[in-house]
Amino acid sequence: MVTGLTQIKLIKMNIKRFLTVNKYIIIILLVEIISILTLININTTLPILIFITVSYIVISLLFTVSNINSGNIKSRYFEKYAADIKPRDETIDLNNYEEKIIKVNAIIEEMKITSDDYINIHGFSELYDSFNNITKRLLNELNAAKIFKVNRNEFLGNVAHELRTPIFAIQLSLETLADGAVNDPEVNLNFLGKAVRQSNRLKELVDDLISISKLEAGMKLSKRYFSINNLIRETINELSGIVSNKKITLSLENETSDNTHVFADSERIKQVLINLIDNSVKYTLENGSIILKTTDSDKCVLISVEDTGLGIPKEDLPRIFERFYRVDKTRSRDMGGSGLGLSIVKHILELHNSQIKVDSETDRGTKFEFTLPV
Repeated sequence: MVTGLTQIKLIKMNIKRFLTVNKYIIIILLVEIISILTLININTTLPILIFITVSYIVISLLFTVSNINSGNIKSRYFEKYAADIKPRDETIDLNNYEEKIIKVNAIIEEMKITSDDYINIHGFSELYDSFNNITKRLLNELNAAKIFKVNRNEFLGNVAHELRTPIFAIQLSLETLADGAVNDPEVNLNFLGKAVRQSNRLKELVDDLISISKLEAGMKLSKRYFSINNLIRETINELSGIVSNKKITLSLENETSDNTHVFADSERIKQVLINLIDNSVKYTLENGSIILKTTDSDKCVLISVEDTGLGIPKEDLPRIFERFYRVDKTRSRDMGGSGLGLSIVKHILELHNSQIKVDSETDRGTKFEFTLPV
């Protein structure tokens, strides 16, 4: 129910709107009334008074018609380009972003050229700027949608490829066993072992896909204070079996006190450490070393993971955190892994308002480092 106060506000708003739109007509009418009253006071003859009154009325009408015409011109101008931007039902293709981008760019360029003919029309410049800003926002959204489509298609292609490899290996092992190898004690365990390894790889890939999906959707973190040195020791202890198989030394060099606590999600940071160590193990040769180090910094702790592995070529460094990116695709797949480990690291640290940095030299090793607040 509309209250009396609301009605007053609506009346005031409508009066203000009327005055804004018709301010020039109102001024002319006021001048006309004042002039007529003045002429009456100075005893002007009736014919002159009628002539002046009619003149004012004609001028007012001409001014009103002129405003209507300019309004119609502006309407036709912007209606034309609005119709050009609007997709036609018979030719609409929701995924054809390239064609849409070309079309919108052409409209923007054409508007720049044709706007000069209308620039002197009252109010045209303001409308042109607003319409042009809307068109440019549409162009930005189309470019973003195009990039998203390319990334989505690339991601789906990579997922399909990564899933196909272990599935094919499992299928081949099982078919070989079904064809009679299951009765051959010399090879049956070998094929079963291959199927188990590929099943584990498939599970790892699916788990990582779920993790990265949650991270990109904005996973909620459970932050608390904990000792970063103790967490690193716990992680090293859990991964000791992996590194011992390759005779790699895994150690912690802590310049930070054990009493130093960082504020973060300990489970997610542990996942970061596991992924970084696992990555180093894959690319570090036998008798190599992996050193984790903690260093006090300005209101934070610097954590680094440094190995003596194969290193990463400089041209590949900007892309190693992309999903499924592999420096050496054949060798990387032989070593296992989902190809998502470093991408997961990047996403987790970004949720902590931190960044992962990497420094590497071929045949010398790689160093990853990041910070956490204290």
